[in-house]
Amino acid sequence: MTTGSRLVVAVSGGQDSLALLYALHDLAAEFGFELHGAHVNHSLRGADSEADAAFVGQTFQSLDIPYTVEQADVSAFRETQKISLEDAARQLRYDFFARVVEQQGADFVALGHTSDDQAETVLLRVIRGAGLAGLRGMDFLSDAEFSGVRMKLLRPLLGVSRLETAEFCRTLGLQPRLDESNLSTEFSRNRVRLEILPQMEAINPAVKDSLVRLSHSMARDYPYLESQVDRVEESVITVRPEMVEIDRAAFTDLAPAIQHHLIRRAVLLAKRDLIDLTQSHVEEMVRLMLGQPGKFLNLPGGFQFLVSYDSGFISLNGQAPCPLPTLTGQTRLQTTGETSVGSWQVKIGIVEHRGAEYPPSPKTRATDSRLKFAAYLAATGDELVVRTRQPGDRFQPLGMSGTKKLKDFMVDEKIPRHWRDSVPLVATPKGIAWVVGWRIADWARTPDDAIQVTKIEFRLDAT
Repeated sequence: MTTGSRLVVAVSGGQDSLALLYALHDLAAEFGFELHGAHVNHSLRGADSEADAAFVGQTFQSLDIPYTVEQADVSAFRETQKISLEDAARQLRYDFFARVVEQQGADFVALGHTSDDQAETVLLRVIRGAGLAGLRGMDFLSDAEFSGVRMKLLRPLLGVSRLETAEFCRTLGLQPRLDESNLSTEFSRNRVRLEILPQMEAINPAVKDSLVRLSHSMARDYPYLESQVDRVEESVITVRPEMVEIDRAAFTDLAPAIQHHLIRRAVLLAKRDLIDLTQSHVEEMVRLMLGQPGKFLNLPGGFQFLVSYDSGFISLNGQAPCPLPTLTGQTRLQTTGETSVGSWQVKIGIVEHRGAEYPPSPKTRATDSRLKFAAYLAATGDELVVRTRQPGDRFQPLGMSGTKKLKDFMVDEKIPRHWRDSVPLVATPKGIAWVVGWRIADWARTPDDAIQVTKIEFRLDAT
């Protein structure tokens, strides 16, 4: 913060934000920065909310600080967005700050979070399963974007306790407003503050200090991991129009710690934020990147993560490209030799059975922009055809005693909806023998005592 900086000061009327406001007011003239007050009335407590807004406005006037006060209907926003009351209030509050920052040409938004808030934040994130990034807690200075507005969040009181802000207000003779909703255990943070932390303090009276030290440790180590992501990002992540692509081969070569942090980076590039992204999301995305292609995961904010043969894609509404070519009609395969099926080359041969060397499940490989699949089947007769799915198709997946709808199999396997009509099926008069790239039928598996088996290969060369 330099001389001439303009700060938007967020003031609720409680002791922490009042302490922040008066402290900054005392420092403004000495250090040459300007203040603009901001208060949002959440309209949650009727007359009390109105009284809070009036109190804050009068406080700004008494300090000769220009200010903006706005009313927001948090309850209505919550209903339309189908989110918690806490999340609705937070989103509207920060959207309001963003508008004030833009209107005032401000450099920072100053917030009254204390070390107690930091301890509560870290514990909440532990409870919700956060990773290293979340355990850093809140930063003294951080960048944020709301409503398309980039702004810097400044938390000058992170090293100050709630007891200290109360004493500061008493010393100045201030009478902070009491928000009775802070006493309600309906909200997660209040439950942590009023119920969980006191129980933990019975075991370790300094547990808040321990949680703050944990945040400091994470904040110290996290930049190193981010620097390693910076080093490999360009070779692994490609930002395309309306989607972000992650190269699977390059991703697989990374250390696990870097993989997890790179996934977070990719989501940030796609969504422009990490709101509601949990460590569980990240771990599942890493697992999908290292597993079977054609799986997907729904992400917060209407985004979807989808794994292809060569890449992972993060896009809004899951509009990642389908790598499988369109197939039409039905093509009969030669008993041995090669058959062209659309863009596929299908090769059939009879090979000697060698037990475990030829597993009954298909092998899937994608290298050098080439898709190649192979499966080993029991003798299937002369009437093999390749087609795509048809209404009423049923399939007996390997390891299953009965059949199921092919549609249900594709849903269970998380094959993306817009891929399903392009997935090749190897069928016989008995039924579907192989869902190419996924699984063979149980009835088509090679028996242990077979002398010869049918090997079918599908190859697609990129054009």
